[in-house]
Amino acid sequence: MSELLVDVPLFDDLQIALLREALDEGDLAAMMAELPLASGAAIDAIGAAASSGNLAEVHRVAHVLKGVASSFGAARLASLAREIELELRGIDEVTGSLPRLAAIAEQTWAYLPAIVGRPSK
Repeated sequence: MSELLVDVPLFDDLQIALLREALDEGDLAAMMAELPLASGAAIDAIGAAASSGNLAEVHRVAHVLKGVASSFGAARLASLAREIELELRGIDEVTGSLPRLAAIAEQTWAYLPAIVGRPSK
């Protein structure tokens, strides 16, 4: 598993540009406001599945998180979710990744106002 994912941008500029083309600013803002709730629920579910020792459920929910994060352009969060889904093979590994997952989610959510407030190119 990559150590810090610093080589992965927090947000995918291309995906954000596609969202800007498809949505007006109000709709983009409303959509982005849903990211903390949607991704937070998946992160909580990953933690619950790990606590109960259900690795299959961890992988399933990590797959969902990967899709949600990718759709929103949250590249770093999607990348870590992908690693949890495809590379982590033990509950101890998953449990060890949860603090990083929470930290990346917090960074992502904190950056949302900059995404919404950024003018179109």
